[in-house]
Amino acid sequence: LYIVDKLERLNEDDKFRTDYNVELVRRKEINSARLDGFDDGYDAGAKAEKIEIAKNFLKDGISIEVVSRNTGLSIEELEELNN
Repeated sequence: LYIVDKLERLNEDDKFRTDYNVELVRRKEINSARLDGFDDGYDAGAKAEKIEIAKNFLKDGISIEVVSRNTGLSIEELEELNN
């Protein structure tokens, strides 16, 4: 009954419909921002892990080219780490 009542109000009440649509948009934006934040955090963590692995490879004397190929980090990034 609750859902039926809401649907009837959506059909009959313009202000309610407008408020409802604004709330839907707001919730979608919040969810989108939350997902973007999650993705950004995940990417930052993955990058930090690659850097840590690269540092260990470089300490073990593995060439920059091999480390770059296996971590996806650029040679320039690895040269900065190696200094």
